[in-house]
Amino acid sequence: MIPQLLVNYKEVMMDIQRNLLELEESAQRISDGLAAIRIVIVGLDGSGSEYAGAFHAIWADLSEADTEFQKRWTACLNEA
Repeated sequence: MIPQLLVNYKEVMMDIQRNLLELEESAQRISDGLAAIRIVIVGLDGSGSEYAGAFHAIWADLSEADTEFQKRWTACLNEA
């Protein structure tokens, strides 16, 4: 009974690790998107567009969420 529980535990932990590693690709796509938004902001600022502030607000909020996600994702990966 106990050995089977250990096997099941190890299988669950491996599944968790695999899923966390698969999240890495999605997390990178989010970071790349944020970098693209930042480039748009630079262009809008340079052209004096009235939309620069709105894009900056979106970027700042999503960037903060991305940073928090990365921190928590890394903590989960280290625990698994």
